[in-house]
Parts: sequence; C-alpha cells; structure tokens
Amino acid sequence: MDREQEYRQLSDIVFQRASDEESALLKAQWKILGAQYLELAGQSKKIDETDTIYDPIPWDRFRDNC
Repeated sequence: MDREQEYRQLSDIVFQRASDEESALLKAQWKILGAQYLELAGQSKKIDETDTIYDPIPWDRFRDNC
C-alpha cells in the first residue's frame, strides 16, 4: 500500500467515526481530520507523480507499528 492509499484509508476510518459520533462538536472535528487526510492523500499523489526524493517522514519505520 502506498502513502496515498494509507491516507485515504485513514480518512475512511475517521469519517466512519464521525458518522458514529453523537456530539456535534466532536463530529465536526472528526470531519476536519478526515478532510486533512484526504488533502494529504492528494499531496502524496502529486509527490509520487513528480518522483520527489526528499521525504521527511520515515514511513517504513511506522508501518510495522500500526
């Protein structure tokens, strides 16, 4: 799974949690977080398309822990 797919999966999880939330404030915050994950997914796609070498997040280190 590439970075874009990981962000999209996280956004799906967060949006599902938002739909289950009863508190309007928490629901709004979950939706904001989901939207940010979607934005990161879009940015990741652009990075992958341009084949950018610099990556500040060591993704390989965190994949095994999730």
